Amino acid sequence: MGRIDDERNSHAAIERLLADSFHSRATSGISEHRGVPPMTDSLGADPSRDTRSGRSRTAWFVAGAAAVVAATAAAVTVIVTNSSGTTHGSAVGAADTRSSGGTGTTPGPSASSPSTSPSSAPRRAPATFVHVTALENDGATYGVGMPVVLFFSPAPTDAKAFEKAATVTVDGAPVDGAWYWEQPTADEVKGHIVEAHYRTKEYWPPNSTVHVATPIAGLSAGKGLAYSGKLTSLDYKIGDAHISTVDADGLRMRVMSNRRLVNTFAVSLGKAATPTFNGTKIVMQKGEDIPGTNMLRPNGTVLMNGPHYTDDPVQWSVRITRSGEYVHAAPWNSGIGLHSTSNGCTNLHTADGKWFYGFSQIGDVVEYSNTDGSAMPSWDGLGDWNLSWSQWQRGGLLAPG
Repeated sequence: MGRIDDERNSHAAIERLLADSFHSRATSGISEHRGVPPMTDSLGADPSRDTRSGRSRTAWFVAGAAAVVAATAAAVTVIVTNSSGTTHGSAVGAADTRSSGGTGTTPGPSASSPSTSPSSAPRRAPATFVHVTALENDGATYGVGMPVVLFFSPAPTDAKAFEKAATVTVDGAPVDGAWYWEQPTADEVKGHIVEAHYRTKEYWPPNSTVHVATPIAGLSAGKGLAYSGKLTSLDYKIGDAHISTVDADGLRMRVMSNRRLVNTFAVSLGKAATPTFNGTKIVMQKGEDIPGTNMLRPNGTVLMNGPHYTDDPVQWSVRITRSGEYVHAAPWNSGIGLHSTSNGCTNLHTADGKWFYGFSQIGDVVEYSNTDGSAMPSWDGLGDWNLSWSQWQRGGLLAPG
């Protein structure tokens, strides 16, 4: 009995040590590097304040002793030796798994069975965690052209587990959509490596609710990679169907709301040297913040930069490409409705620009035809609708397997 009691005491001591060690690792410096393009100034609540998910707890049993580990602990490779001496490894993950370095590996210990010496037990390197954040904000309202946009850092190398686990519903019903993976293309997009966009074949139905479920904590993101679990779901609304069309031949803009014509404007588009893109563009920003604040500049003003001008204040500016196309008021342009003389933006009379600014919501659609420019690139902001449905279904950088 004495030897049995000693063994029990020994196991209890080991259990306490393991639990203390895991808890110490789990609750040490926690951070989430969240990179979001500056266009999110007008998306609603500050996207850096993610309040979507709390922390859960997961129990692990290591070497016959149960260690309750906080959910912020990293994935741990557990080595199990069977009776034949063959060794198997399996990656174990938990929700909200992050390290203080943002994207580095997390120091999880390995454990061997009681019959194997710890010094000779095989060890597997712990996974590097891929952090996932969203462009959209819970509870916000967007236009019918707004794709689901998620940011991944570091970049996954395999999307199969993510795409199998993630689901999207509209008003509670599954939809026939697809994910498309691409890299950001502007210098201001920092803190993430790859974006995944989700859309359906057609625009979202107006006045509906989109729910995105991402139960991906601990799932494989490729060799040596696993998803952290901070982002578990996303819920937002789709507003009225605002779809505007701009025809360069007539230099007119027609604004529709739920298939009803609500306004018509004269426009001036890009001159020959700086033509406006053709194709479908999505409203991605209204105005801009005063630097260092969460307050918009007055009158929807953006400080524009380009050839022969720097920080010129332009009122009632609605951004529609990442590369710098806006729909905005242009009181200096005497050729509106007559000639295309802009640097690529859509110029409106001041009263029309003010009206359109107030009417617009992030995610609204503006479709261009007959310009002298090339087709709008799919990667230039929210250019998702410029890919055919068959192209979109191919998946981009991480094609579905």
